[in-house]
Parts: sequence; structure tokens; C-alpha cells
Amino acid sequence: MNTGFASSMTRGHVFPWPVRLFGWLGLLGVIVFGSSLTMVHIAGTGIDWMHDYVSNMANEPLGWVFIAGAFVHGWGNLALTMGLRGALHPERLRTWAVLFFGLAAVGILLAALFPVDSPDQIPTMTGQVHRIVASATFLFELTALFVFSIAFRRNRRWHRQQAVSLVLSVSAAVAMTAFIIAIQVDVAPGLAERTALVILLVWEIWVCFQLIRSR
Repeated sequence: MNTGFASSMTRGHVFPWPVRLFGWLGLLGVIVFGSSLTMVHIAGTGIDWMHDYVSNMANEPLGWVFIAGAFVHGWGNLALTMGLRGALHPERLRTWAVLFFGLAAVGILLAALFPVDSPDQIPTMTGQVHRIVASATFLFELTALFVFSIAFRRNRRWHRQQAVSLVLSVSAAVAMTAFIIAIQVDVAPGLAERTALVILLVWEIWVCFQLIRSR
């Protein structure tokens, strides 16, 4: 009876319902985070898209909305981590990819719990923790994208999606490099960071749809 029910639940989908549920939760996390970014950007009169980092939005009047959105995003990415783990066959590459993506998700949660200092504030330990965690989070997620792209190629259910994942991974790497250069030369670092962040979010949205898609 249970076997028949499970079969009927997965008949029209690529993955079983627990994997799809994690995909939906991951998608919800991205949507909430994107909505919080949009809301704070619209309400924030002092935000400079070109120079202000995304983390500085925590110091806006609606900064709590941004922090809450980032926290939900972190939990959503943890759910997405579990979904990707269930959607790939056990192997070393899957283990590493899931580990890096999970660490990035934890990094998002920590970055939300330790908001950055405002530009006119004396540097604090909380702000220092945020900067270190945020930098590591970007690196962990970028690494995870590349490892997942390689793992997809070796998986029957994913090999057709490997090209899209790899293009987004390379695009994220280029954007991240541009972001680092922008920080060093102090030319539009805020815009460069947003570009890298958007590409990472696009990959997350794309992979969520892969988990919940029909056959």
C-alpha cells in the first residue's frame, strides 16, 4: 500500500516528494530574501547601489526586514542542501558539493545573526565576524557550484543540466573576481557585489526548479 502510494506520488516527477519538498523550501528562501532586498532598496533613501555593500542594508530603517530575509534564505539553502543530497547518487563529489553548499548556508545564517557595522561606527567584533563569515560564504558557495557541475555530468538524471550549471558557475567566478578587483580599486564595489550575488541566486532558483520539475 505504501509502495503504491509513493509510486503514484513520484510518477509525474523526476524526484520523490521529500526531495521536491526541500526544493520548494529552498525556492521559498530565495523568494523571501529577494523580496526583502527589494523592499529595503525601495524604502532606503540613502542606499548607493554603486558603492554600498548589500550587508549595509542591515543598517537601514527597515534593516530588520533584510536580516530576517537573509535568515530565511539561510534555512532555505540548508533545505536545498538536503534536497541536492537526496537527488544525487552517493559519491565523493556529491559529499564535497553538499558540504561546501551546507557551509555556505550556515554562513548566511551567521552573517544574518552578526550584522555588519554601519560606515560611521567604530569597528566592533560583531562587524568583524560578519565580514569574515560573508567572505567565506561567497567562497564556499562558488566552490560548491563548480563541484556540483562536475557531479551533474556523472549523474544520469543531471548530465543534461550540467552545461547550464557550469555556465552559471563560470559567470559567478568572473563576477566574484570583478568584485574583488572593484574593492581594491574602489570602483563600484556595491554594483559588483550585487552582480555576483544575483548570479548565485539565479543558480539557486534554477536548481530548485530542477528538484521540483515534472518528467
